[in-house]
Amino acid sequence: MSVIHDVALAAEFIEDETDFYEGFDGLARPVRPTGPPGEVEVVLVSQQPEEAAVRCRVDRYYTRYASRHPTRTPPSAADAASFVFAVANDEVSE
Repeated sequence: MSVIHDVALAAEFIEDETDFYEGFDGLARPVRPTGPPGEVEVVLVSQQPEEAAVRCRVDRYYTRYASRHPTRTPPSAADAASFVFAVANDEVSE
């Protein structure tokens, strides 16, 4: 799981569409990369947030990759934007 804080940096991390499995913006809306290799832009797929999907992916990440840290649990926040912000600022050292 990666969090890219600045969408302008996406092209540095995502070379082409095959480097990307699934993504969401800061409001839990689905995004996808588009454009030629080296010039990738991230665009919204839908204006509709998928908060449940984001929370599920984050829970799975913490279960699998933070399991050696028994006190580590995903951040909790009531709304999607606060949750995504909390996850982006919570670092799990593996």
